[in-house]
Amino acid sequence: MSTDNESSLRRLVAGPSVLVTFALLVVPLTAGSLDGRLMTPLAYPGYLIMMVGSSFGSYLFPNFALWVFWFPFVVGCYGISVVVGVLFRAVR
Repeated sequence: MSTDNESSLRRLVAGPSVLVTFALLVVPLTAGSLDGRLMTPLAYPGYLIMMVGSSFGSYLFPNFALWVFWFPFVVGCYGISVVVGVLFRAVR
């Protein structure tokens, strides 16, 4: 019985919907950051999250460089992806 719970929890935090959402938020922005020609409209949601997060971060910690905010961006995108995954499983 606990394996069913563990399996559903695993699908909830690392299921296909979570991984796809995370990839759609992080990969286009990362590729666009590495090479400006790869910055496509697909990167806009991730860019918006990064911009809002870095503006709050710059307000709270003005002495930090912008590259420091990549870790909170990745963690925040994973959190958003888990929420999307939970909503997807609830609707499905």
